[in-house]
Amino acid sequence: MVVVTGYVIRYPLGGMTWVFLNFLLGLHDLGFEPVFMEVADYQLCFDVDTGEMTDDPSYGVAYWRGALARHGLADLRWWFRSDDGRDWGMSGDEAIAILDDAAGLLNVGGSCWSPEFARARPCVLVDCDAPFTQFQLAEDDEETRQYFDAHDVLATYAVNLAAGTTQIPTGGRKWVATRPPVHLSSFDVTPVPRAGSWTTVTSWDAYGSAWWDLEEYRQKDVEFARLRELPSMVSVPIELALAGNAPIAQLEAFGWRCVDPYEVTRTAELFQRFIRQSRGELAVAKGAFVKAQTGAISDRSVAYLAMGRPVVVSDTGLGWLPVGDGLLPFSDAASAATAIVEAESNMEAHSRAARLLAVTHFASDVVLTDLLAEAGVVVPDGGSDPGPM
Repeated sequence: MVVVTGYVIRYPLGGMTWVFLNFLLGLHDLGFEPVFMEVADYQLCFDVDTGEMTDDPSYGVAYWRGALARHGLADLRWWFRSDDGRDWGMSGDEAIAILDDAAGLLNVGGSCWSPEFARARPCVLVDCDAPFTQFQLAEDDEETRQYFDAHDVLATYAVNLAAGTTQIPTGGRKWVATRPPVHLSSFDVTPVPRAGSWTTVTSWDAYGSAWWDLEEYRQKDVEFARLRELPSMVSVPIELALAGNAPIAQLEAFGWRCVDPYEVTRTAELFQRFIRQSRGELAVAKGAFVKAQTGAISDRSVAYLAMGRPVVVSDTGLGWLPVGDGLLPFSDAASAATAIVEAESNMEAHSRAARLLAVTHFASDVVLTDLLAEAGVVVPDGGSDPGPM
């Protein structure tokens, strides 16, 4: 068994769901029994029907059961402990027995923690938010140190941090590189629609900025502001499924199309449908990722690549990937416009290249085998067919 911990029942939407389904389905294909665990240690639950945050996890629990059933994981064992100490899915005693017997634990995103998780060894943190994660560690707060030191391996999507080619502080820890996995057989390639938009599923802001060496590291808001003129520079519509406190009216005045992010990603299937109806993704990274040149790429972008949709992406230092075909980095509005025009000029070739990138660099069997090897976990199976090219 391998335990995956995360953030789905508290935030039951399609994009977040696929973050964890990709891990769980990938582990299953490798021959492990995957187990999912989540603890409401500090965040309330989002009820999509009411649009409110609540301490009642009923919506998320029902949602998660349905999502697992629809993706062949109806028998998957899972545990959720709500803020009032109630157990859902399995009992706390059952969860502890699994943790004691597990081959390892993958703490994806660091979005929840319970002391019981440390019973599973090795314990791997999968950091999805460098440099914010490292800034927090470098502040040398004792509670933060204890949290990181509860893990045996610190992995990060910031491949340039792991390679030592950025100025991000390491906090005195060794970081190993990993990538967002995608379960390829769950992401079919379909023809790019002629009348589709360039889209993205994203958030305007999340939790504010951070400071390091008296330099400010910000969220996506600052990057969108730098691209304000982009819709007027291309002939195809750009559509944002944009959460957070975005100035929607001002964006629309500059020609951006904005849709309700909760409606188009209400389920894992609707999230995929949104991608399927798109011509490509305009992937705007957090300003901090760009400034720090982390080399990270988002799990949402990998989903677009897997479905054969080219991705025009903020250049976060992506030189470790073959870019230019299927994945086209930009640094400002002009280069973003040039990249979209290039992709539109030969969409069929860029679509094929996008899928190939997903197959060669982000296939869940390969990514998870590499990640588990860093933790000394032996994979019982050689992996599965990555799916059609």
